[in-house]
Amino acid sequence: MSTELAAETLIPLSIQERKALILHHASLIDVIHIADEDLHTAYKYGRVISSIAPAYFQYQITQDKQNGSVLELDIQSQLISRKTEKFADDFIDWLKADFEQKSAILEHHPNPRNLFELCGAKLLVTSNSVTRSLSTKMGRLWEEITDISPYVIIPEFEFGIKIKGVDIILVTEELIKFAQLKTLKGTLTGSQTNRAKKELGIYDKPLFIAVFDLGDWTFNDPRIPRIAGKAFWNKIHMEYDLVENHVRNMLQKIDNAFAELAAK
Repeated sequence: MSTELAAETLIPLSIQERKALILHHASLIDVIHIADEDLHTAYKYGRVISSIAPAYFQYQITQDKQNGSVLELDIQSQLISRKTEKFADDFIDWLKADFEQKSAILEHHPNPRNLFELCGAKLLVTSNSVTRSLSTKMGRLWEEITDISPYVIIPEFEFGIKIKGVDIILVTEELIKFAQLKTLKGTLTGSQTNRAKKELGIYDKPLFIAVFDLGDWTFNDPRIPRIAGKAFWNKIHMEYDLVENHVRNMLQKIDNAFAELAAK
């Protein structure tokens, strides 16, 4: 009897049932040749998913074509818009709560923790935490938008597992690629770059992706291809201009809300 896991076995199952089967099959895989112990689990998950990915992608793509493709521009636009609008609304709710908290600190905190609090500079007190939180939260938004495409698998969404160093798996030119997804070409610092190289280096077909073709690359490794902006979105058969337009509207909405809060 074969010990290989088949995509056909996973497809009809719940996410939790898929996870249980993947964990079981991963436990059978040898990792002696992977020097970094922190990546043993990631390698095991990657091996299992690599074995089922071709058939899994074929199922997703076939189903998409049969049911009125999500890649048709009007449907794609609606789905992206739904995600960016929800993100903006959720973030503005967080923003209002954060602003109230910071305002209360300025009014009632007897011991200022920094120069901005000392001077009662409400906007400066909040701005750093706002941009940091926004950048962090947007990472998941990019995953959710790419997941619209049947040419993408997000392991956490599809199987309930996180693979260290891998945000998305995609199929392009009949090749299965394990990739990290970052906002900009220069997102990573030096130490983060070294970690990313180790994490992606254990896969046969790694890829480093910047969602937007902005800035200069800080990631560079001759063994790991890089791709940015429109070139990436084309790979998963999505329209970059739609993504950019909806993200622009989202960030302008958040920016306007922030300005209104600051003016109060």
